[in-house]
Amino acid sequence: MGLFHHDRPKQQYVSNTTPEQLDLFEQLDRTVALCIKEGSPLIGGALHLCVTQEGYDKAAAVLGLTGEGSGPYQAALGMGLDTVLQQEGYQALVVYGLAGNQMDFVLTKEDLEPMRDVVDSFCILYAAARGAMPLEQARTLMESKTVYFLGELARTGRKGEIFGFATLQREGYASVRCFLTPESAQKFNKEGCPITPARVADLEKFLEGTFALIIEPHRNYWLELGAESVKRSGGG
Repeated sequence: MGLFHHDRPKQQYVSNTTPEQLDLFEQLDRTVALCIKEGSPLIGGALHLCVTQEGYDKAAAVLGLTGEGSGPYQAALGMGLDTVLQQEGYQALVVYGLAGNQMDFVLTKEDLEPMRDVVDSFCILYAAARGAMPLEQARTLMESKTVYFLGELARTGRKGEIFGFATLQREGYASVRCFLTPESAQKFNKEGCPITPARVADLEKFLEGTFALIIEPHRNYWLELGAESVKRSGGG
């Protein structure tokens, strides 16, 4: 997706942390300030992102964010990550404010690359949750994505085989709980179920008419698919 287009001189960056150390997945929907200079967020080949007012004040002084077209731009942290990952010209993400003014954190585009698909999925869910993307478009974009559900599918189809899902009870039906990462699934796995990966399109087809599926149900950017099919069939 991404937020901006532009072209500026670059400099070289080296990561001094990891996405896991900053717990970026848990903060994808956190509102942050992106630094804009002369109308562009690409400053020295990086996106500069601030999580506190103190962090922004430091960044503004260091980057010279004065004059027309310069200042903060509010966005979800995940949208900032998506800009770095999807758009040409970005070499790194620089984060201000997580450790006060003691240090700034740098993550190169290469070191963020393992998050590309998860971040893209988040952006789809986030846009749909905010009404910025129609549900059908979100469904189409999510069809090829992998999610992780609590439970397991039937493997052999033999009589007596045990399989099942952890569900969330909705009004008149139930949804299978799915997550964007195994770690997110485990965080909400109080039942101790197996954690199983599946393509969204395959899982939705398997569950059609019986269960809906709900992706990241415990976060404010959850997305539910297949509910109307279940209601029509009387399943769930």
